[in-house]
Amino acid sequence: MIDLACLHGAGYRLVIRQFLPGAELTRQADLFGPDGIANTAEEPIALDVVETERGLALVIGDKAAAQIDRLIVGSRNSPLDSGSLMDVARSAPVRIYARIAAGTAPADESMLERLGRLGDALLVDYGFAPPPPLPKLMKETPAAYTYLGQFLAHELTVWKPTGSEREAFSSVVIDSAIDLKTIFVRPLDFPPKLPGHVQEVEGLALGATIPDSGIKFSGGGFDDLPRMADGRALLFEMRNDQNLALSQTHVAVTRFAQAALEILQGNGLDDKAHRQTVVRHFQSIVLQDYLPRLVDPHTYDDVMSHGRVYVAPSNEPHGLHQFFVPIEVSAAIFRFGHAMVRDVYAPWNTADASHTVPSALASDLLDFTFDGKNLTDGQLLQTWTTDWRHMLGLEGTDPIKATRIDTALSQALFCLPDRLFQPSGYDRPCAMHAQGHLNLARRTLMNGALLELPTGQALAKEVQKKLDEAGSPCRIPILESEFLDIPDNGAATAIMREGTVGARFVDQTPLWLYILREAAVCGDGNRLGPLGARMVAETLSAAIEASGTGMIVKGVRQPFAPDPAFGGLFKDKFDYCDLVRLAFRVTS
Repeated sequence: MIDLACLHGAGYRLVIRQFLPGAELTRQADLFGPDGIANTAEEPIALDVVETERGLALVIGDKAAAQIDRLIVGSRNSPLDSGSLMDVARSAPVRIYARIAAGTAPADESMLERLGRLGDALLVDYGFAPPPPLPKLMKETPAAYTYLGQFLAHELTVWKPTGSEREAFSSVVIDSAIDLKTIFVRPLDFPPKLPGHVQEVEGLALGATIPDSGIKFSGGGFDDLPRMADGRALLFEMRNDQNLALSQTHVAVTRFAQAALEILQGNGLDDKAHRQTVVRHFQSIVLQDYLPRLVDPHTYDDVMSHGRVYVAPSNEPHGLHQFFVPIEVSAAIFRFGHAMVRDVYAPWNTADASHTVPSALASDLLDFTFDGKNLTDGQLLQTWTTDWRHMLGLEGTDPIKATRIDTALSQALFCLPDRLFQPSGYDRPCAMHAQGHLNLARRTLMNGALLELPTGQALAKEVQKKLDEAGSPCRIPILESEFLDIPDNGAATAIMREGTVGARFVDQTPLWLYILREAAVCGDGNRLGPLGARMVAETLSAAIEASGTGMIVKGVRQPFAPDPAFGGLFKDKFDYCDLVRLAFRVTS
């Protein structure tokens, strides 16, 4: 059986239909696979509602589960020929999203063909002559934040089968709250006895690395994901073993939680309160470190001080109990992070001067995973662990910077092994590349059309209308067509301008591409533009409020004082450097 649980955009998306005032549509959802909608408009998936301690919550009941089962098994690119509900659940995870914007009409074959050509044209194969230009780097944002963003994306979209194996679908579906479920929740197949190289601290497991150098930057040697003997990671969210930088981010967050929980022991509070303290400190990083780097100060202050107007609006009378990430954010807007990935990280690890890893290519990061087959006897070599001094800028080291957010996409980064993708009938091999690689830009653009996402211009108008209704002074100007040409890429620009005025891609721009160009034009690639910034800030605000920790209340960020025992450098916030210092016992 094919295991699709950790693939790019893997599984099937259950998208709750847009709520229309006066209509009973919030319980109706559509199932989207890699080739588009799987059900018909007349036969939506009907979700059930149950009472929870925090309010009403949507669940996938038995009837909906059976319908999903039939649709997945019967699809033309099904991962299964037949199988039980649990088989389907494990091999084709269903993740749940909300549709909050008015979508576009279903894309016809002509539109999909044009999007495919655009995705192919966006990738530039520089070859060796002339040498590729140096990437444009962010002025202040270290590369570590690229993968913190990916970690957050998985927190927002994790799929969770709960209960017994026969009840995988039928239990309460997890929502998109940012509550560190990806480290605190064990997978269903977590073994009763762990391999000898895996150690649990405070109930959280990590795996030992294989020593191949003398001096270690990190401490203890348990600096890898917990893995079985064959290298398979024991994770609730298997996508966190997609690449080495992401898995090392998972390790850092886990080590932080272990250290924090050890410190909190004996303070008289219960385990639930201890966990909430850990989560609140992580949420402070999201709200007070990650977001300010990517969102302009005006938008940030407006969202944090006055609340949300578009994503789970703060003024809704029923409050925020269960939150599902908007499909518009997950499938397009939050994918700005793909543009922040570098083709090489140098230096990678210099903790032992006699045994360094001078650089790590993007392909290396994919290889040092279970599916990449470059682990040593199922474990990671110590020298390939992240040297956080370089990725984050600790101990006075100049950090490696993330790449700026724009449309300068190289084949080296966006042509990825096809093992990372769920098969689609619209796939085409990367041009000028070895077989077995698929174009992530092409897949993202076509997914957006198949999911019927709005254009960037349409969404900007919708959000501006809500801002006006709320009396907000914030403006989201729509980019003029000349700013939606693709710089230094005549082939892509020509496709953007195909067709009649008003119907061209520069007039109706795919949402993901619009967010990239908006960031480049309005934020010089260092920050998101007005639409992207608003949507990301409001989504993360809602996801944190839904966790119930009190960091966000009715859309407004609350004052926060970190625990002084955690050794942070600030009295009113906890940042990513603080987390890594505590995780690895770094004193400066």
